[in-house]
Amino acid sequence: MRAVFPIGLLLAAAIGTTSAGELRGAGASLIVPEGTLTIERACEIALKNNPQIQQAVESIAAAREVVAQANSAWWPTVSAYGAYQNVDSSIQPDWQPGFRMRGTHREANAGLQASWLLFDGFAREANILASKYAVDQSEQILIDVRRLLIQSVSTAFHQAQLAVANMAIAQQNRSFNKILEEDARKRWQLGQSSESEMLNFSVRALQAETDFLNAERSFRIACTVLAELMAMENAHLPPELYPEGNQELQNSPLPDFDGELRYAVEHRPDLQAITYGIQGLRQRLKSQKGSYSPTIALVGGVDYLNQSDLGRVDQDEHSTFVGITAQWDLFTGGRRPAQVRQIEADIRRLNKQRQEKILSIESSIRQALDVAETAYSTYQRQQKALELTQRIRDHVEKAYKAGTEPLTRLNEAQTDLVRAAGQSVTSRIQYQLALVNLKAETGKILECEMKEVKPDIRHEAEPQPSSVQQKK
Repeated sequence: MRAVFPIGLLLAAAIGTTSAGELRGAGASLIVPEGTLTIERACEIALKNNPQIQQAVESIAAAREVVAQANSAWWPTVSAYGAYQNVDSSIQPDWQPGFRMRGTHREANAGLQASWLLFDGFAREANILASKYAVDQSEQILIDVRRLLIQSVSTAFHQAQLAVANMAIAQQNRSFNKILEEDARKRWQLGQSSESEMLNFSVRALQAETDFLNAERSFRIACTVLAELMAMENAHLPPELYPEGNQELQNSPLPDFDGELRYAVEHRPDLQAITYGIQGLRQRLKSQKGSYSPTIALVGGVDYLNQSDLGRVDQDEHSTFVGITAQWDLFTGGRRPAQVRQIEADIRRLNKQRQEKILSIESSIRQALDVAETAYSTYQRQQKALELTQRIRDHVEKAYKAGTEPLTRLNEAQTDLVRAAGQSVTSRIQYQLALVNLKAETGKILECEMKEVKPDIRHEAEPQPSSVQQKK
């Protein structure tokens, strides 16, 4: 349906012609701000500059480094060591009881040792998968931050548009009363009407200016919030980035609840983040259970020892070794089963959290659909009421100028028209906000507002997180 705004003097399809709204006294003109910023551009700027996005991106980078740490378990660990020390020794060999040698000597020791883990109960593989699920979880958290940020930007954007529309209504209302005030002033000077009739229009013009100032205040607040979300310097939105005028509504049917719920369960990033968290904990559980198995490693190395000033001779020793070592912890005081039970409890907790999130999504979508349906029905009725009120006001204005209707009737008709215009634009923007909330609850707002906004959050040489599912 095409959006209908006040006809004639209250027509606000094109709002204002300047970029600043200031009042300089009762006689000054009320200037309605006008901008060219689209909601898509506002979301794009916010997604590029908002610090919350950068925080989430860095969280993904940190999670990827955890994957690199887990993958390092496939490689051997090589260690170098060395020491130099003065030794005060006393030597009495068992094979020569009567001989004892006391003195000081110097020792230099150096070596290289390598250890390569061969088996640890498959804990290594589980740790790698768990860390990859953590990357997927971090990416879903980033997407959810984007979803909530777009919702906030869209809400502030529409609130700014609502304030501008109310400013335009107040501006036109003031202009209407100023015209009648001037006409009444001429008739009063000619003795054809009373002074109170002229002052009546003066008072109503001042009331319209007050309405304009209140709407202007709401506009500035909305712009400040929008500037904060867009990470503008000093939380100031420059006039060239003022939101554009409110667009006409598209007459499209509301989606059904079941389809929206299915989409949300499949695409809501916060729900997907919980799912990845559960999968990661299951891998952590496998890793912990692997500690019940022995650890087998291949070891090898070289060692050099030099002893000087040891009696009458110096001594050098060289050795190399290679072999397999195994370690099996048979008893840990209950530490391992306690860690297993802890992870199992965390898995149960996240499963309940996922159920709670689904219930919350179901409730939010149903409420959003109800609000959107009611808002659209209200908008249709307000539009019809505005058209009728406009016609009534025009008829009463003609009758008043012809002298067949009293001043009170014209005041009443004009007040009704201003109220109907405000209710019409409010209902239209409330419907648009209801659609924003519905799309945010299902996750479709990510498709609608940011198809071309895709921050680079991956390193070129790294595998995609979806490789976890491919391995599975």
